[in-house]
Formats: sequence, C-alpha cells, structure tokens
Amino acid sequence: MTETLAPRTTSSVWDDPIGRIHEFLVGDFTSSPLVQRARDLVPTLKERAARQAQQDRILPETIEDMQRAGFFQMLQPRSHGGYELSPIESFEVTSILAEGDPSVGWVLGVIGIHHFHLGFFDERAQADVWSTDHTTLVSSPYAPQTAKRVDGGYLLSGRWSFSSGSDYCEWALLGANVEGEPTPGPGPLGSHVLLLPRTDYEIVHNWDVSGLRATGSNDIVVENAFVPDHRSLTWNEVHDGTAPGLALNDGLLFKLPFFQVFSRATQAPTALGALKGMADALADFIRSKGRKGVDPAAALALAEAYSFISEAKGRLYANYGAVIAEATGGAAVSPERLEEFRFQSAYIPARAARYGTELYRVAGGTGIYNTRPFGRYLTDLMATQTHAINNFQARAMDWMGPQLDITGSFVSKPDGVVPNAIRR
Repeated sequence: MTETLAPRTTSSVWDDPIGRIHEFLVGDFTSSPLVQRARDLVPTLKERAARQAQQDRILPETIEDMQRAGFFQMLQPRSHGGYELSPIESFEVTSILAEGDPSVGWVLGVIGIHHFHLGFFDERAQADVWSTDHTTLVSSPYAPQTAKRVDGGYLLSGRWSFSSGSDYCEWALLGANVEGEPTPGPGPLGSHVLLLPRTDYEIVHNWDVSGLRATGSNDIVVENAFVPDHRSLTWNEVHDGTAPGLALNDGLLFKLPFFQVFSRATQAPTALGALKGMADALADFIRSKGRKGVDPAAALALAEAYSFISEAKGRLYANYGAVIAEATGGAAVSPERLEEFRFQSAYIPARAARYGTELYRVAGGTGIYNTRPFGRYLTDLMATQTHAINNFQARAMDWMGPQLDITGSFVSKPDGVVPNAIRR
C-alpha cells in the first residue's frame, strides 16, 4: 500500500449514530474507508502468508501497511489522533484482515483495544504515549502480578506471558494486584492496570507455538520499575464510570459498556476471518481441480461455514446496535441480555474451529500439504479458541446461572472489587 496515513477526519458511524448504524447492521460497509483498505490489503497478506508463518512476529512491512492505513487507531481517542470509530467497523476490519492472515487480525485486535483502554486513563498517561506520535503502539497483558504501593505510585516486578505484537510496541499495559489491598477472585484480571514504557521492561522471545505463530506473543519481564499514580487505573474506575480519561474522552464510543467492546475486539473477529479465509481457499481449490459436478460433502461444509459467519456477525452487530442505541438515549439493555451478548461472543471461536475442522477434512489428501493454506488456517483457529476470554462455559454460567437459581457456583469477592460476573 502506498497511501499515506489519513487525517483523523474519516467518516464513521459516530458522525450520525442513529442514521448510519443501520448500514453496518445489515453488513453494508461501503461507506467505510477503513473496511475498504482492509479488503485491499487481504491479497497481499495471502501472498505473504507462507513466509509469515515461518516468523515469530508480524512482518515489518505488514506493520507498516497497517500503520499507513490507520488500522491501529480505529478505537483510539480522537483527542490523541485516533478515529474513535464504531466497534462494529473495527470488528469488520479485524475480521477481514484475518481472512488474509489470522495472526495479523489478532495483533490488530489486541493492540487496537489497548488504545481504547488507554482512553480511560488519566490525560497525562495518554499524553505520555501519544503527545509526540499518535501512531505509538501499546501492548499488554492483563493477567496480574503483584505491585507495591509507594509514595507517588507503585513499584512493580514480575513476568507476564502472551504479550502479542510487543516487538512493535513502545508501551505496555500490565495487570497487577496491589500488595495488602483487596483483589478479585480467581480470573484473568487483577485490580489494577499499570502503564509502563519500553525502557522499564524486557521482552523475552519465547514464542514457539503451533498456532497464531506470527503474533509474537512473548513474555514481558519487569524488575522493580516505578509507575507513577497517573499511569495506574483500576477496573472499578472503568466499570463505575469514574475513570479519569472520561473527562477528556466523552464521545459515544466511551459511553458503551466497556467489556462489550473489549471482549470481542480480538478473538471473535479473528476466528470468523480465519474461517472465511479457509472457506474461500477451499472454494478456490475445488474450482481449480476442474472437476464436473460438486462434492456434496464439500458443498455442505462450505455452506455451513459461510452461513455461520453471516449469522454470527449479524448477531454480534445487532448486539452492538442495542448497546449503541441505549447510549444514544434508547431503551436500556438489561444485565441478563448483556450476559447473553458476552456468551454469544465467547462461543464463536470454538464453533469456528469446528467448522474449520470439517473444511480441512473435505479438502482431502492433497489439502494437507504445506503448499496449501488449510493447515495454517486450522492451527490458527485451534489456537484462537484457547484464550481465557473464550471460556464460553463460564459465560454460560454468568448468563444462565442466576436465571436457573443455581447456588454455590460463584466465588465470593472482597468488598470494593468488581467481580468478574458483573464485568459486562
């Protein structure tokens, strides 16, 4: 791609949230320049895919293409050079890129949601990252280590795994519990998230895996780093609407339920995109054989895969439509429905992997060669479903448990800490 990075005036659903949302809800993204840029990049990603699969990180030229297109800034606050797009648009872009290479979609989803999260931090923290370069990237992860409260901030040490795309990031959001203070019950999140610059941590290149290999999800090690107070944010502040960044970033995006955006930024769109890419590859493979007639097993496998993709996107975009409508003055979405939304999203990667397994089977013996893309897509689909956020059994309990009056199933949480079950 040769197009230069566009100014942050791109039209989005937020320019007319009531009128233009209907276009996206029916799958019409013709008015989205970001979606078109993603579609334009897919053939290039497919050309690079075999070479990319041998690497433990996204190719530098692909990161440059993504930066030039503005993909990482989709959910970034406009106050710091971002587009602040609808999460529907962002989901579609991530899914499309995953058609070309699932690792690319994954890294975009992970880094992009960090930029959304950073918008909730103190304005000084946002300025630390973006005041001189609004294309600066931020990694994670959130699984907590222990911090110690000191005068003016925190001291942090520990090792964090699964830092996707970290080789291209200059900052990291790291989960923490604070020594001697209340912590959540067992789960993937701590009580705090701390923001650290690259100079305060080391990347350990230990990412040697069978699926999503190019995500470069290495370990991060921190030794006794000082984190000032303004670079700390609690999950309670996010969920009770008192996050300091909301004074600066008060647009519609930041009025949506946080985890309705956060929890489907990466895994669900990556899985749907990978399945679409795999189905397209199989259809092309079958056509290239030039056989007369259609194999009914292959026809059914393709029909089921394509149908599932359409149905899943339609359901998730309708769910987004409901929370967007509420944020613009419409009917409130009940807590039960929010839990339903979370379950529907969490279940997508596992279901996509099942459809992908059938596509792999019907590709036949010649489909298993590494000169074909089916094995790469399948291992990426298998890896996508392993993320903790896709624990659809837990999401089923959050949704159905209270309705079925199931008792004794939930671990009590200390006072003052938002329990996982209500992080919607």
